[in-house]
Amino acid sequence: MTAGTKLTTAANQEYEAMKVEFVLVPIEDEEPHRKMVFEMPGVPRAGDCVTISRPGQSGNTELIVSRTCWTLACPETESAHLTGKTVAGTMAAVTVECEFVAGSFSSEEHKSFAAVATPSHG
Repeated sequence: MTAGTKLTTAANQEYEAMKVEFVLVPIEDEEPHRKMVFEMPGVPRAGDCVTISRPGQSGNTELIVSRTCWTLACPETESAHLTGKTVAGTMAAVTVECEFVAGSFSSEEHKSFAAVATPSHG
């Protein structure tokens, strides 16, 4: 997990970035299709719409965030409530689970895949 990287937006605004892993889960209880990592200024929350554009592709990939999972690393071997000490851990990873959804600007390939992968959104 890398935090504190400085990035610049298209509007020349600097921001602190962290790596956020996206897991694309098409149907409940099915293995993720793909994992992607992006450097971002924050973490999307459940219900947020995420649009991914690719160079040379007509249309986008559209996703809806279903949940965010935080993985934390603790340097102590015992639970803090047992030792009575304050423990300072670190963030090991942030994983955002998403569902495929077809949007107005989705690529034709994405629309066909979203219709098959998530019938409730098709």
